[in-house]
Amino acid sequence: MGSMTDPNDLKGQYSNPSGEPGMEVLESMNSHHVPLWEFCLSHMPKGMDGSVLDIGCGGGGFLRRMSERYPFAMFFGVDISEDALGMTSKTNQSLVDEGGLELHKASVESMPFIDGSFDLVTAMETYFFWPDLRSSMEEISRVTSAGGILVIGSEMRVDTGDEDYVKQSLEDYGAKLVRDSEVVSIMESCGFDVRVFTQPENRWVVFVGLKRI
Repeated sequence: MGSMTDPNDLKGQYSNPSGEPGMEVLESMNSHHVPLWEFCLSHMPKGMDGSVLDIGCGGGGFLRRMSERYPFAMFFGVDISEDALGMTSKTNQSLVDEGGLELHKASVESMPFIDGSFDLVTAMETYFFWPDLRSSMEEISRVTSAGGILVIGSEMRVDTGDEDYVKQSLEDYGAKLVRDSEVVSIMESCGFDVRVFTQPENRWVVFVGLKRI
């Protein structure tokens, strides 16, 4: 069954979902983003038994997949949307009940964790909604352990001559897209060694950063 909401009413919901339209967007994310998540997971560690943070956890679908992949890890999620945290909790109810998932309402620019808390940090379909990319990356670097891994996945990426695409993405979703090289430059300046994997036919990109020791 298709969306019952006017598409124009959904435009502001991608960055901070709320209410009925927000729930519709979150449910859509949990199904629509699966192929991108699988692409990202294919470039992530096969095993992990430390602490894992998902930034902008949305509907919680990616957290669920990571918990299946990393059954001995402890998971944390942050989002600025109360409704997103509610759906993440529902999507991962058994993990929450077992004490394996802790959720916080927080901005990527100010997270309630001590330095070096996480061995793996992920951010799916969210970097382009961050208030400021550099300050957000600095905060991510702060909470990532030395030798830890940061994975940023996006199904929107910028190539040469994409000015109209960037403008339309900002208008449709409020997404502030930047070139891959800018993301890499900021990650590197914040202490990560970076590899980039792309699937150009889908505009997919995943940035994998290793925090320098």
